[in-house]
Amino acid sequence: MPNWIEKTEWDVGVKGLPQIVNGLSLVHLTDIHLSEWMTSDRLEEIKTTLDAMSFDVMVVTGDLTYHTSEIKDLITFFKHFVDRVPVLMVMGNHDIWDGGEYTFKPLFDLGVQLLQNDFYDFSVGDEHFYIAGLGCVYESQDDMHYLLSRLPEDGPALLMVHEPDVAPECASTKRFFLQLSGHSHGGQVCLPGGYSPVLPWLGQKFPRGFYQVDDMMLYTCRGLGRSKPYIRINCPEEVAIYHLKPSDQSYFILHKDA
Repeated sequence: MPNWIEKTEWDVGVKGLPQIVNGLSLVHLTDIHLSEWMTSDRLEEIKTTLDAMSFDVMVVTGDLTYHTSEIKDLITFFKHFVDRVPVLMVMGNHDIWDGGEYTFKPLFDLGVQLLQNDFYDFSVGDEHFYIAGLGCVYESQDDMHYLLSRLPEDGPALLMVHEPDVAPECASTKRFFLQLSGHSHGGQVCLPGGYSPVLPWLGQKFPRGFYQVDDMMLYTCRGLGRSKPYIRINCPEEVAIYHLKPSDQSYFILHKDA
């Protein structure tokens, strides 16, 4: 693994987890921010890192680009994975600014699945499990009412949303056991004690790591990219992977082999 990426690996206990997804592993990518810093060579390093991991689903919580609509390197990157596992995506603010669905249509044509206030259904027979995606809150693309009106009421549901700070509102629905987010870059520059002097709107309350928000768990991944001035201090890039386990109570613990 390249020394600029940290892999964090977690066991996640889920009440009522159906047998069809017992042990399901999800790899979480966020804030790739294709740019003059996130080059094709660095994307290749990420691809090599992921190839060494075992996972069943790839979840991508937005901001694939950074002031560019040229995504040929992202096409090459995701083409490598879409035939292997479901690749599920929500958009972040930079994705909207850089052209939205028009820009990313080549990824969707490949098989990357955009969950724009929508969900992916793992259900088989009487066993139900869902991964839902909320549209970009920063750019008012979210519609929780519409999402919940379509999402079946039975079976555990995991929520992807770019911005972590909407977790209290998402938790108040009582529908999701876990929210996965990015957006903050973990602060990108962290001073001693974990203080980050600069955090984005909607990424200030829950900037990095695990949180318990009422009855819902939240994980904010630090992400893979950088925004200008392209530096990280005490806040390395992160790929997170989660292993879902049945449990009588929710838990989120560092995997023993990480």
